[in-house]
Amino acid sequence: MTRISFTWTPGWAGSADCIISDGRSEGRVHASYISNAPEDLLNAVTRVVLGAHMVKAQFEGEPATRRWIFHRYGDFVDIDLLLLEDGQRPDSEGQVIWESRRQSVDSLARAVIDGFDRVAQDPGEDVYRKKWLSPFPRTDLEDLRTAWRDTFPLADVQTVDDTLDAPANP
Repeated sequence: MTRISFTWTPGWAGSADCIISDGRSEGRVHASYISNAPEDLLNAVTRVVLGAHMVKAQFEGEPATRRWIFHRYGDFVDIDLLLLEDGQRPDSEGQVIWESRRQSVDSLARAVIDGFDRVAQDPGEDVYRKKWLSPFPRTDLEDLRTAWRDTFPLADVQTVDDTLDAPANP
């Protein structure tokens, strides 16, 4: 198991690119403002942190849909990213474009929080709004942060190994 990393990069005219990596491989996902992609992802990860066993989030793209599927078991989560022709299709019709197994729920939450914190700092929430065409998902990010801190109360305490690669202010 390696630490997950996550980036969300707003593009122009309501688009964004997202990269998730587990140190072995990475998944690249494109999202469009035609869906609530950032809010859906943040809410899905929040539900995983709070103990949900299976959660999905969907990014509508133009023309295809990307579906995130999280399967939690204990303190671990498996992640699948599917590419589907359209968002109404069942998972079984999707093509797996990335998968990661046995990641810690803590690591997933840290990565997503850190990824959105970086966007809030640079380019900033005002630029995010202009590029994504919707406000920065501050409430959803703070909901995830609260769930993470409540579920993993020592998560903010950095160990010597974490100080080099831990989020600056999750």
